[in-house]
Amino acid sequence: MDQETDRTLYGRIFHRNICWQRSYERVEGEEIVMALYGSLRDGLHNSRRLNLPNKSDFLGMTRIKGYALYSLGPYPAVYPADDSFVVAEVRRFSGKQQLEVAKSIDYMELFGGYHREYVDLEMEQQKVRGFIYVYDEKPETEVIEHGDWFRYLKEKELSE
Repeated sequence: MDQETDRTLYGRIFHRNICWQRSYERVEGEEIVMALYGSLRDGLHNSRRLNLPNKSDFLGMTRIKGYALYSLGPYPAVYPADDSFVVAEVRRFSGKQQLEVAKSIDYMELFGGYHREYVDLEMEQQKVRGFIYVYDEKPETEVIEHGDWFRYLKEKELSE
């Protein structure tokens, strides 16, 4: 491996570790609120696998400004962007069993190249503070302009 490649690889590993350390405060407490925008949304693969409709409380849908949605193939990523937004499902996890599910999600995302960013979430008449999982590096794929992964999958399915 040449020196340039080695430096780039080291840089990415270093960056990912720093993001993980900054975002990883133990998810403790009586409740956790997450904004889920991809395969964890109701009806999609990871939501079904983890049985989220029965293991968390649905608070509503929201648009989170300041982030863009990207396709990484089978799953999406979000990354900060000024004039974009992401459509997300807001779920609250409370109680011992629900918090264990939230910790499983946290583990999956943090070790999958994402970190947490805390955001203000607005759903109709309700405002809460929660977090969204943000990709560690800006994806080099096209932005999904409408910001809705569920809609993107439906459109992709119809075009095939």
